[in-house]
Amino acid sequence: MKNRNNKNSLRSLLFAAGFLFLLLMLCQVTVVQAGEVKIGTASGNISIDGTNMKLNYAYAMAQPNTFEKEKTDIAVLLTEKPVPHEAFKDVEDLRDVGTRQQGWVYFEINDMQKPITEVADHPSLGGQQLQMSGITRSGFVPKEFNKERIAGSFKTETAEKVFDHLYQVDVTFAAPIIQAKMPEPLPDAKTGKALPPDGGDPGKAYMNFVRAVHRKDIETIKKLAPFPDEGFKYTDEELKAGIEFMAALTPKNTRITKGFVEKDKAVLYVTGTLEKEKQYGTVEMMKKDGSWRVKKESWSNTPPEKSK
Repeated sequence: MKNRNNKNSLRSLLFAAGFLFLLLMLCQVTVVQAGEVKIGTASGNISIDGTNMKLNYAYAMAQPNTFEKEKTDIAVLLTEKPVPHEAFKDVEDLRDVGTRQQGWVYFEINDMQKPITEVADHPSLGGQQLQMSGITRSGFVPKEFNKERIAGSFKTETAEKVFDHLYQVDVTFAAPIIQAKMPEPLPDAKTGKALPPDGGDPGKAYMNFVRAVHRKDIETIKKLAPFPDEGFKYTDEELKAGIEFMAALTPKNTRITKGFVEKDKAVLYVTGTLEKEKQYGTVEMMKKDGSWRVKKESWSNTPPEKSK
């Protein structure tokens, strides 16, 4: 099954991205605090290249839609092994929890109860992640979707080819919904200063980073990727193993359309193409010790309606 939604997000596997949690009342969801995390249950399998992995545990989080901040998505993380309780402290995005261990599948469900993002971490991938957005593979059938809990099933109708891997999911789950941490807002015309057309120094750093990914230049990537304390902790061996996949997931023909800077924070709005389809990105940059680096980036196949 192929599911397309007008507000789908695509994010590079380099980043453990976090987004602002907004107005739960808009989607009639209430949550428990992250400190009150309760483990949900899952029953089923994810199969990649013919190798099955059982999914036993379920977690859910209310977090904002990547581009429409007034809308709330429900993220679902289904894992082979339980996640340590402390992993949920100060979490802005449930996928960040998944990236701290191996063996999971992650979904984002929009306010229309449609999957818009699907990411898998599986032993067959050799430590990398299989990411699907814009066209997700699994259908979602809700069984319970109320103020406190979400339950249902994710299932692919058949095994599907995704980035040269054969992918299939069939799992049911139930989990309480927890709350994402609220991050600081991005700079805009009111809080920051408009950057020049090329994005200024933040823009130059980002474009150098994109070129390095497509050239598969590991040393330059390490200099421009997020700081280690921001989640970028890949070894040279892991980068070498995943560079082809990283390049395949990074849009080409990247162009900066606008940007804003406030002290050591900047945001760039960019466009690019992925699999011959135009994509629209929001890139967060940060400056530390005089150096601009990429902090987070988000991509969609339709332009954000409310970018500043």
